[in-house]
Amino acid sequence: RGFGHTLGNALRRILLSSMPGCAVTEVEIEGVLHEYSTKEGVQEDILEILLNLKGLAVRVAEGKDEVFITLNKSGSGPVVAGDITHDGDVEIANPEHVICHLTDDNAEIAMRIKVERGRGYVPASARIHNEEDERPIGRLLVDATYSPVDKIAYA
Repeated sequence: RGFGHTLGNALRRILLSSMPGCAVTEVEIEGVLHEYSTKEGVQEDILEILLNLKGLAVRVAEGKDEVFITLNKSGSGPVVAGDITHDGDVEIANPEHVICHLTDDNAEIAMRIKVERGRGYVPASARIHNEEDERPIGRLLVDATYSPVDKIAYA
């Protein structure tokens, strides 16, 4: 009984922190300069869109450490992960995941999303190496949870 808890806790920690996976790390949204702004015709603000993109479950083919995927949508209605354009090296595991909602027929959203392979959790601030780091205005960094395991418990 005592050794089972020790082993179970060790396995839980390994599954959450050491398994490699893929996550969204950077986003460029057309017409958006920073994460605290809003976009005309989009119900959610940019910060909420970034949080929704963190929930995107992506698989990238072995041998590729980073890929770029694009999302272009116009007209009213929900924008879901299945609307993302990608090549054969990428698979969206949750295509029904809602990213945002467009509120009128003239609304449109276009974004370029960078997906990287890694392990554990890496906050966006850890990827800024120094203050002189040249990052274009409009490129938004996202905290990356690379682990393919969302939640784990043992009983």
